[in-house]
Amino acid sequence: MATQDQRSRRAVIAAGVGTVVEYYDLTVYAYLAVVVSPLFFPSDDPTASLLSSLAVFASAYLMRPIGGIFFGRLGDRFGRKRALLVSVILMGVGTTLMALLPTYAAVGVLAPILLVIARLLQGFSAGGELGGALTYVYEVVGPKRRGLGGSIVALGSNSGFALAAIVVATTSALTSEAQMDSWGWRIPFVAGLPLLVLCLWLRTRIEDSPEFTKTAERRELPKAPLRELLRSQPIQVLQVLGLGIAQNATGYMVLTYIGIHLVREGGYSQTAVTWTAAGVIVFVASCMPIAGLLVDRFGSRPVLIAGLLTAATLAYPAMALMTGHGLAVAALAFAVFALCTPLIQVATAPLFPSLFDTKVRLTGVALGFNLSTVLAGGTAAYIATWLIDRTGNSLAPAYFLIGASAIGLLTLMTIRRKVRGLGDITDSTDDAMTAPAHS
Repeated sequence: MATQDQRSRRAVIAAGVGTVVEYYDLTVYAYLAVVVSPLFFPSDDPTASLLSSLAVFASAYLMRPIGGIFFGRLGDRFGRKRALLVSVILMGVGTTLMALLPTYAAVGVLAPILLVIARLLQGFSAGGELGGALTYVYEVVGPKRRGLGGSIVALGSNSGFALAAIVVATTSALTSEAQMDSWGWRIPFVAGLPLLVLCLWLRTRIEDSPEFTKTAERRELPKAPLRELLRSQPIQVLQVLGLGIAQNATGYMVLTYIGIHLVREGGYSQTAVTWTAAGVIVFVASCMPIAGLLVDRFGSRPVLIAGLLTAATLAYPAMALMTGHGLAVAALAFAVFALCTPLIQVATAPLFPSLFDTKVRLTGVALGFNLSTVLAGGTAAYIATWLIDRTGNSLAPAYFLIGASAIGLLTLMTIRRKVRGLGDITDSTDDAMTAPAHS
């Protein structure tokens, strides 16, 4: 019979691998945007074609709050395990559809319509993944390891981005431009299916969290988690929204936009940039456990402040060094700026679920975080490209990052340090460090 530590490790691994699958499948499209855009949105204006493609990328994120509500209800009513299983199955279906899509040349306007449908399905499933994984890990690991446990979820999501970049770069390197345009772009989508099978196997072997099980045994599960959430804890949803705007803006700029920026504004080759992005994201992912240890040692607040200040301070100079100085300098600036993301992502990993009661926790995390993803995550690449196109200033995206970081800092100020006199939010060894004030 497995010990508690073994069950916890199994649970954390299953949650982490699932986020690899979800974010690999969700992000492959972003790395293929430059290739896919003319195939589904042919235009004489390359910028218009790319903006159309990025709008489709963003459309998946419009479904995330709806998916968050659905999976929040599923997880808060019937268990975290069921929500985690269903979300990854639906993502696999969406990705299979992406791999089989006909192009505009084959079926005309039906092609972008089918593309949007496939992306909406992916976005719907992603709406339950991160909130479910963060909630589940928070509830199965001890209070002294919530930072490290949350870092594994963040490691998984960033590894998904890195793996997507590596697979796209490898495919691009092994195919000619004509082959990539013809059939090569489909390979990265197909490559995600074995990961799906592995994730399903892992998630069928986990147990529901002790907190959820106890709540269910006490018959305290709400019939309408969303209604209960909005009645009892609307402020906490807004707090997750504010912090999530900062997290998503910084994270998605690093994970999706800067690669596009280096190709379009820096003039570097697509293959070289994709490998550079993959290297930086692997570096970022490797820093996640370190950030987790910092959160467990010092608490979420100081680590989060450090990450937000780093993002706001380095955004402009880092982007200034990404053009006109060679790829090596651009890659270094990219990597240094990217250091803000593990600090921000891992600090919020235990903080988000801590703000909610167990009975509405998954709904609260999923709703607040997915709303922030719509506003500042999936739209980040589109907003950045649009800002440059409108202003003619290649550094305009830096102001977007600075503004988002400021929103995060202001939101953090609204989260009280002490809760019912039981502890300081900066003391991650105390259960109350992550407990909100509940009535």
